[in-house]
Amino acid sequence: MTAARHDVDDLIRGRRTNMFVDRDRAVPDETIAELCELATWAPNHKRTWPWRFASVTGAGRSRLGQVVSGAMAAHGDEPHKVTKALTKYERTPNILIIGSVIGDSDERTAENRDAVAAAAQNLMLAATARGIATYWGSCPKGSHEAVATFAGFAPDTHIVGIFYVGYPIESMEVPERPDPVINVIDN
Repeated sequence: MTAARHDVDDLIRGRRTNMFVDRDRAVPDETIAELCELATWAPNHKRTWPWRFASVTGAGRSRLGQVVSGAMAAHGDEPHKVTKALTKYERTPNILIIGSVIGDSDERTAENRDAVAAAAQNLMLAATARGIATYWGSCPKGSHEAVATFAGFAPDTHIVGIFYVGYPIESMEVPERPDPVINVIDN
């Protein structure tokens, strides 16, 4: 195994979801821009460039919590979940909202979301290589349109994830993984 391959393999296996970050140390805007640019190197069928990014910092994180909790309440979510959403985006100094634009067909929309998921993985691996922790959070049901509008995206943009980003203060244990199931078909 070459050194470069070994480094990439270790990076993939060692990347951890981590919410234990320094809440007072923001990731510089230039670094966020680099991560988003690297994300765009993901495979993309028909070159639709479907990814959309919004960086949320400072008081914007509280505003995001208000937007999400309001949408969740309107959707009929349980009150304790609505209350939790008010402050959850303040757990890290940086939040990245990543969205996927709809396509000209259901198939293209699905391909776009796949491309954006691949872009998110690129972003998370690039963050790990820079010593930055990430956590991929789902957009709460009923709040996709509100979050898309908050982020400055078209309202029909699907929010692929709300990513918590920051510098880790604790390391995470690497969990065991089951062996992949591989069906071999040779004729």
